[in-house]
Amino acid sequence: MGDPHRDVTGALHDVSNALTVLLGWVAEARTGRGSPEQVNRALAIVEERARTARDLARRAIGAQAVIEDREEPLDAVVSEVVEALSVEAQRAGVALVIKSHAPGVRVPLAGDASQILTNVLLNALAWAPRGSQVNIEIQADAAVATVFVQDEGPGVPAAQVPRIFDGASNREGGAGVGLRHARAVARAAGGELELVPLVSDPVRRGARFRLRWPRLEATLPRAPVSAPRPAVLAGTRVLVVEDDVDVAALLESALGARGAKVVVARTAEELMLRARETHDAALVDLSPIAHDVKGAVAALRKGSPDVALVFISGSAVGLPEGLDSEEAGKIRWVRKPFEVAEIVAALTETRARRSP
Repeated sequence: MGDPHRDVTGALHDVSNALTVLLGWVAEARTGRGSPEQVNRALAIVEERARTARDLARRAIGAQAVIEDREEPLDAVVSEVVEALSVEAQRAGVALVIKSHAPGVRVPLAGDASQILTNVLLNALAWAPRGSQVNIEIQADAAVATVFVQDEGPGVPAAQVPRIFDGASNREGGAGVGLRHARAVARAAGGELELVPLVSDPVRRGARFRLRWPRLEATLPRAPVSAPRPAVLAGTRVLVVEDDVDVAALLESALGARGAKVVVARTAEELMLRARETHDAALVDLSPIAHDVKGAVAALRKGSPDVALVFISGSAVGLPEGLDSEEAGKIRWVRKPFEVAEIVAALTETRARRSP
């Protein structure tokens, strides 16, 4: 069985889920109804889901991605997913209710577990009638943690049950990808996602899914993550070659706030003009220079022989052809979509490498 994270169709489905949550919270933050604390919480959820979408996209195209093997309490994983989906639940008129907990139970690959639960819960919200609730139960034994998700919708037709994880869907607008991909990710982690038959009960309706996940006995405390110093790029002149106006504006603002002097070129022609100036570093999107990468690099080296080059691109292929091995070895690569912290780290690293 191949790596399910390389399944582009499945990954796009999960990216779509992440963006659904993200856009929901952006809309909520824009209403102006919340307190500053609530707005900050909304922004934290937006940031977390945006990172999830970024990492899923990178991994799907075969690019190197920093996918954390996070070890977290299962209760926290479930609670975070429920909170993240609260806007979607409110829109659907459905209550997400955590009925039981498993205190002290920690699980590996918490990010993957979160994506699967997001998928299953969004599916439940799509089928649950307004005014109903989706119940979530958390259980654990010595080796396995289990999460049950039970909605009050129409349930899965008997004829579809054998094919529910094969990509079949009878929901309007549904592609049938989500559950198939979710099960593949669960199995890759040593878990399982199943549709559980309901006991014969004339009152109880809906679909009941069970996610089994390996649990941990003990974990080491997570190392703290340090934030970059505000003026970490003080005195650095950075040329940004980027044809996307929004990305260019983001980099100009973010790097400027960290002390850098930022100059922007949005076309190959502007790059050639700016290349005559002296720069300490250059962030170069490949799109504006795709027709002559080697010539653009040569122009930059002519004006600034020691310029630290960082390519920024969503391409999964790697460094473009035409560069000699010595030059290629000097160039850092940061893939889109990126975080500003990744850019800052690349610039500080290349700057330190050039220091005597």
